[in-house]
Amino acid sequence: MRRRALLGVGLGALAGCTARPARGTPRAPASPSPVSPWTLPVATPSPWRTGKSRADRLRDAVTPFLSSLMFPGGVVFAAVDGAVVAHFAFGDAVRYDAAKAELSADRRVPATTETLYDLASLTKTFTAVLALRLVEQGLLALDAPVAGYLPSFVDKPAITVQMLLTHTSGLSKDVPLAGSTPAERVEHVLREPPVGPAGGGYLYADQNFIALGAIVSRLSGKPLDLLVREQIAGPLGLARTGYNPPSSLPTAATEGGIRGTVHDPSAAAFGGVAGHAGLFATASDVALLGRVLLTGGGPLLRPSTVDLMRADANRRFGPAAAHGLGVDVDQAWYMGKLAGRGAFGHTGFTGTSLVCDPGRRIVLVLLTNRVHPDASRGSNNPARRAVADAMLS
Repeated sequence: MRRRALLGVGLGALAGCTARPARGTPRAPASPSPVSPWTLPVATPSPWRTGKSRADRLRDAVTPFLSSLMFPGGVVFAAVDGAVVAHFAFGDAVRYDAAKAELSADRRVPATTETLYDLASLTKTFTAVLALRLVEQGLLALDAPVAGYLPSFVDKPAITVQMLLTHTSGLSKDVPLAGSTPAERVEHVLREPPVGPAGGGYLYADQNFIALGAIVSRLSGKPLDLLVREQIAGPLGLARTGYNPPSSLPTAATEGGIRGTVHDPSAAAFGGVAGHAGLFATASDVALLGRVLLTGGGPLLRPSTVDLMRADANRRFGPAAAHGLGVDVDQAWYMGKLAGRGAFGHTGFTGTSLVCDPGRRIVLVLLTNRVHPDASRGSNNPARRAVADAMLS
């Protein structure tokens, strides 16, 4: 299993060292260069300790769903208190051709622990981290109107940044695409009117994080793909996390056998880079982000910010709406028995999920390509719950 560094790894160290100038020689100012997650070195020692418990139970939990073809394959990563208890792949990364016909056994591509998966809406948690970094820097305020950061929201003055993060803005769940360029399509989505009152209730909507991604990019002066590379992938050593992965990397197929191109139609229309979807990653990389959020923020966020992020900000709307700043809270529909003690995480339409349980110090990742060859099999929530329950059995 390949290991990545979690704490104390700076972007300078990842980019390589430069020669030390002679004594008395003025040092030239550093010239920052983009850091690509696809070329980050794999560092040691591992942030995880080794362990073997629960692995067999997790395999037993996922096997029935693989047998019933709920998904062609996937990867499970589980850790307890920093000890890896399971990290294994199952099934196929590619099982069907472009016509959705099942491939013969010799033409299939088995899933491995190094396979990248389309994270879909799990991207939202990464975008939330970028936004909260701006909050810590004083460049973004949670209670400020979004219109102060995005002119497109001038006719939606009551919507605040926190409402975007908690899906309480009243923005539409589904927005039709229009425009001939990625920029025009984003602008069209941002200008769409809300379908409910700002702050009036919980309505999960991609439009919230499309807007949040636009804010983050506008305030930072950089595109989201570069921000993820420099501010998340670089510091954590996530060598296999990013947008638009190169074809040289092993990537699980989605609908029609597509590999390496985002499945979400809006993100695809935006050029593959968006705040609500578009990221690809391995299970171990996703788990490292989870571990950071479980243990106080590491090099990404302050502990107080992480506490705020994973606290339920929607209490007035009831437990079904429990949501922090970019994460769900105690949602048993996919967290199973891990829900109920402050567990937080997120899912993705393609069949991905992350669950972090602070009380039990559990990080659990399930990545599947349940939309391969299409999404006709329905949700893989039963598998998510079964895997979560197996952590406690």
